[in-house]
Amino acid sequence: MRLCCVATFFITASGAFAQEADTDSVVKTVRRLGEVVVRAPFVVRETTATSPFQSLSRSEFDRLGITDMADALRRFSGVNIKDYGGAGGMKTVSVRSLGAQHTGVAYDGITLTDCQSGQIDFSRFSLDNVADLSLTVGDNDDIFLPARTVASAASIRLQTLQPDFADQSWHVNAGMKTGSFGLANPFLRYDQRLASKVSMSVFGDFMRADNLYPFTLVNGVYKTREKRENNYIETWRGEWNLYARPNDRSVLNGKVYYYDSFRELPGPLILYNSTSHEELTERNLFSQLHYQTYWDNCWSLQLNGKFNWAYSHYHDQGSEYPDGAMNNRYYQREYYASAAVLYTPWESWAFSYAADYSFNNLTSDATSGVRPYRHTVLQTLSARYRTPRLTLTALLLASIYQNQARGGESARDARRLSPSVSVSWKPLENVDFRLRASYKDIFRVATFTDNYFGRWGNRDVNPEIARQFNMGVTYGKAFRNFWLETLTFSADGYYNYVKDKIVSIPYNMFFWTTTNLGRVDIGGADVNAEAAFRLAGKHRLLAALNYTWQHAVDKTDPSSLYYKDQIPYTPEHSGAFSVTWENPWVNLSCHATGSSERYASVQNIASNRLSGYVEWGIALYRSFRWKGVSCSVRADVQNLGDKQYSIVKNYPMPGRSYKLTFSINL
Repeated sequence: MRLCCVATFFITASGAFAQEADTDSVVKTVRRLGEVVVRAPFVVRETTATSPFQSLSRSEFDRLGITDMADALRRFSGVNIKDYGGAGGMKTVSVRSLGAQHTGVAYDGITLTDCQSGQIDFSRFSLDNVADLSLTVGDNDDIFLPARTVASAASIRLQTLQPDFADQSWHVNAGMKTGSFGLANPFLRYDQRLASKVSMSVFGDFMRADNLYPFTLVNGVYKTREKRENNYIETWRGEWNLYARPNDRSVLNGKVYYYDSFRELPGPLILYNSTSHEELTERNLFSQLHYQTYWDNCWSLQLNGKFNWAYSHYHDQGSEYPDGAMNNRYYQREYYASAAVLYTPWESWAFSYAADYSFNNLTSDATSGVRPYRHTVLQTLSARYRTPRLTLTALLLASIYQNQARGGESARDARRLSPSVSVSWKPLENVDFRLRASYKDIFRVATFTDNYFGRWGNRDVNPEIARQFNMGVTYGKAFRNFWLETLTFSADGYYNYVKDKIVSIPYNMFFWTTTNLGRVDIGGADVNAEAAFRLAGKHRLLAALNYTWQHAVDKTDPSSLYYKDQIPYTPEHSGAFSVTWENPWVNLSCHATGSSERYASVQNIASNRLSGYVEWGIALYRSFRWKGVSCSVRADVQNLGDKQYSIVKNYPMPGRSYKLTFSINL
């Protein structure tokens, strides 16, 4: 029997096919079997990954009491989220204090981009259409990826739900979320088989919220109860997916995504002036295509293409503007293509080469006619050696950024070679205990906003270079006939050296100040633990814990007033905890997320300090059948203790709130 060696490494969603002999008789003659073709996903496990890797499956969203995308990301150690408050409010993610622009986001395998700001707003995505959410710090053990996927210090991947037609040729999932502060969020998903090897899915949702939540305004010894004004949001979101299997060795997936949002921007909290007239309208349309195939000669091919269009309109009224109002409109476009090949000559070895090209441009009526555009070429050469006890991965990324501008001076070009290497070793054969270490050199160029737009555009902003070092241990075990069912644990210590770090500090929700810090040293540790306990009968207890310690300080100028001060919006301690009781009646989840104090500026003084907080929540959920229809209901209480706190200075978060979700599956 001949196994195609590519089978171990090839990534595809297709099923597995095999021939096997009859097992109910014994024969003395040799029976020759036909060729076995195995096609299975390359699965990266948290305990075997050479670099820090964390993931959440769809079933864990309920078990951990997760309410939205930002809440899910808070359950990952090393993650720092800037949240401006309210349902649908802007939410960006920084990993290990490296900044949101260093966090790549892949949506069904193809990286999302925003050439204007360089950061992805996670409020644009709905957990109701996500099957798996994962975070990789450094490089993934899966080397068969587009070059742009590994061109970031950390990568967050969102894998959407795929149709399952095991029982029927169509499915409908519909639901409604409602809750405090005027929240209304209906959603609908429809799956349809079009042919034996072709299917499609459509997902859409609408969300609106007043977000007029109360908060306490403190002015010295005086306290008044106020409401967050000018905080309305309304979003429409939809996507269409096509899934095709041209043959048994190939997969072809297509996607069209559209997002439309209108939100009022409440502005920073200022004493005696809660009035704001700022508004932001955003629209985003992208289409992407993914093709993958393999051949008998141990070669695999992957092709990706994407077109992205985005529009944003910032509006503000005020007598300070010449015409009584400011209206800034921005348009960005991207054309992207990628090709990758995978070669697996032996069972333990795999090699990959990927080349990506993208063209980005940005136009706006907020500038003096300058229209910047950028050509980007990324190439990677990767190798992986893998045995049951040892995994070694090495990668070299070559980056070329060519900047040009019509109607003005362009920013400087940039190019660099960025190596990375990671290793995982299992010292004991019968114990799933592993040691791992990794190093990654990466850099990022300034965004178009940093170079040209906003109130502080600067063409001389230097590229930011980051070097990441990580060492850690992992352990995992499943127990039989014991009250403890499973236990997984990981602990990582890291050091990041950042040169010319680009730090963005918000002036409001749309304009930011951007500056280079000459040198930033980041040291820290991440700890993750999960356990499942078997109780009496059908009762189980599930517990999850993550903790992060970060010491991220500016070490540019010893004579500076803020030398060795913690960089803005970086808490020294943060973490999350959840415990879930599964039972035959109604499942109960209790959870908490918290952070120590942070500073809103490079100067760690009292006026810039943000107090620490711990936010508690509970969730009750149950699935059942009613008249042959699968139903699920869930109730959430967020910020159970009605704790008032801010993640971004002068942007108070909501107090206690409630949410009810009901959905059906047909």
